Amino acid sequence: MTFWALLFLILFLSAFVAYLGDKVAKWAGKRHYRLFGLRPRQTATLVAVFTGVGIALFSYLGFLLVFREARVTILEAEAVRKERDGLKAERDALLRAKEALEAEASRALAELNALRSEAKELSRALEEAAALRKRLQAEASALEARVRALEAEKKRLTALLEERERALREKEGLLAQRAEALKALEEAVRRAEAERKRLEREKARLEADLTLLEARLGEAQKERQALKAEAEALRARLEEARKELRRAEERVRDLVQQAEVLQGERGQLSARLARLSQGLSLGEVRLGAEEGRVVLERVAERRALSQGFRGVELLLEEEVRGPGVAVLEGAGYQEGRLLVRVRFYPERRVAEKGKVLASATFRLSTPAKNQEVLERLGKEARERLLEAGFPPEYATFPSPEELARGLALLEGKRGVVRVGVVAVQELRTSERPLLAFGLLGGPPGPEVPVPTREVP
Repeated sequence: MTFWALLFLILFLSAFVAYLGDKVAKWAGKRHYRLFGLRPRQTATLVAVFTGVGIALFSYLGFLLVFREARVTILEAEAVRKERDGLKAERDALLRAKEALEAEASRALAELNALRSEAKELSRALEEAAALRKRLQAEASALEARVRALEAEKKRLTALLEERERALREKEGLLAQRAEALKALEEAVRRAEAERKRLEREKARLEADLTLLEARLGEAQKERQALKAEAEALRARLEEARKELRRAEERVRDLVQQAEVLQGERGQLSARLARLSQGLSLGEVRLGAEEGRVVLERVAERRALSQGFRGVELLLEEEVRGPGVAVLEGAGYQEGRLLVRVRFYPERRVAEKGKVLASATFRLSTPAKNQEVLERLGKEARERLLEAGFPPEYATFPSPEELARGLALLEGKRGVVRVGVVAVQELRTSERPLLAFGLLGGPPGPEVPVPTREVP
């Protein structure tokens, strides 16, 4: 109905109420009726007032019966608001997850850039080491050539010395035959002796130089080996840096793929908000006493209409009767109507306030091991809830916040403690259970059979 049609209807009803109230008042006044001891005029006024109230009430009821959308909007306003708040919370959680992944991708890119710069520095150091190795190899080759030249010079001087000695022996043999040339020969002998001594000193000096060169050659070979080992180490570091770079690139690709997957899931969520598909959850409906199929059809139809379907058809294997909670799930699509499967959980009292659903006695250790114990207790509590008849949607203990509160409860404590999952309020299958971790007293459990003994 349009705004102008609704305005016209309200004006028409107002005029009709005024006219009818005036007519009834005049009719009651002409007949001089008396009610509750009042005068006829006051009785007519009272009749007119009650007539207006009755007409207004019947008009409101007629309005609700005629305009189905207004009736659904007024009666189900609170459920629509809660469903809208839940969708907003889910959207905010997805946005926070996206921001976390973007931050992780930025950090991985920064690490990749740092690894690339380190790889460049290692490549530069390897090139410098190769150049130094070539230079040392050239110096070693030059030293080897010089040693070979010195050895040749040593051989030449040795041959020359032997030749001079041979000449000296010949001259000594001719001394007896050439007495007249004795003085000349003696002078020649002195010169030869002086030359021999000089050659011996030169020989000793050359031998010292040869020893020094051999020592320098040994040092050069050792330095060459050291440079070779350093070059091998640099190659190994470069190879390790390349492997780390490849791992970082693979990690960045994985993060990018995860971000794309998350973006796709976000798009799918937006599409599911626009229209329903098979397997979509329509939420839970809490049924009061004697409420059943009619209430479920009304709620399911309202939620299906809000998602773009033309109607719903309930798939009930047996009659449902409250009190309890019913879980609505999409089971298919047929001729514009959504097929809805119903899981019903009757209401019953499971445990009173303060009931311990699961407990464990253990020795405090690292936060990671303490968290494993708390998660095991949460799993036991969920199994107890499912066995008691709670819907799986309600058996979600512990949440990350409740797990963090449980770990904070154990901070600063030492030794053996007994921790349990405690009901914060009375547990009923038709309500979400409120549970929390708590420190318990009493005797130890099977984990610590003798509390006075130290447990390894």
